[in-house]
Amino acid sequence: SIFLAIGLAQVAPAAEPGGKPEKSDIVVTYAQPSGAFTPIWVAHESGLFKKYGLNANLQLLTPQVSAQAVIAEEADFYTNGPDLINARLNGGQVKYFGGTIQQLVFQIWGAKEIKTIQDLKGKAVAASTPRAALDTATREALKKNGLVPDKDVQILYVQSVPAILSSILGGKTAAGTLSAPNTIKAKESGLNLLVDIGKLNIPAFQVTYGATEKYLKNYPNTVYAFLKAIAEGVVLSRNDPAVAKKAIAKYAKIDDAPTIDGTYDAFAPYWAMSLAVRPEAIRGQFEYIDEKEFPKVKSADPKDFYDNSFVDAL
Repeated sequence: SIFLAIGLAQVAPAAEPGGKPEKSDIVVTYAQPSGAFTPIWVAHESGLFKKYGLNANLQLLTPQVSAQAVIAEEADFYTNGPDLINARLNGGQVKYFGGTIQQLVFQIWGAKEIKTIQDLKGKAVAASTPRAALDTATREALKKNGLVPDKDVQILYVQSVPAILSSILGGKTAAGTLSAPNTIKAKESGLNLLVDIGKLNIPAFQVTYGATEKYLKNYPNTVYAFLKAIAEGVVLSRNDPAVAKKAIAKYAKIDDAPTIDGTYDAFAPYWAMSLAVRPEAIRGQFEYIDEKEFPKVKSADPKDFYDNSFVDAL
């Protein structure tokens, strides 16, 4: 096993990282058929959840629905971006306990007549859902290029990444923010890459893991088992591209090898080997939040939003 059971002293005696999960049937949500989620798919397909005593049911839900499902106890684990921050600012008792991608890895692609990001002034860009990681990435990339979101550039929400690609190809928007595999499809369709957001190294939550505080307290061994499966999923995804590409083909529904390879190559460098939540990524998220909508963000302390004790103990 790749784990050393160190630092157990800080953990409640009931929580043994090697202990049997208190709850074996779990529902794990993920937000998009995006290659960002490959380690979760690999953990499922390679039997890593089962190895640690979990029967995981993976469910594709939009970010907001995913957060609501966890709060309503209809799902066990949220695996996505910043929505739990918004939920907590609204009084939801939720925390992050790990993450695989804590920077924004997206690309903005423009229609054939759009040659540079500056050409988007006065036009519309497609994004997924308000305040999701993809929306944050879109807004930050526009700002870094001197464009004011909602003023210089209109943002149109179309729910999913495939729908974003369709909206550019169909001429509904001049550009859109995509993740692989849809970035590869954009290239094949003759669209223009305007910004590679991954290279901007913007700290933020793209794939992070969260649950209710009650869940973390009541089911610590289930959380440990989940983290072990994910950590091994990351290592396997990075060390065995064939296994990762098979999972990408299945969950992102791709059948051509170049798109599968391109999707893998787009995300593999960004899967973190340490699953600890990075406080600077939370601080980054705070900066992207509308203070009028979430006034509590002004006085919020990043420490209240995460619990790294589980990762530290492994």
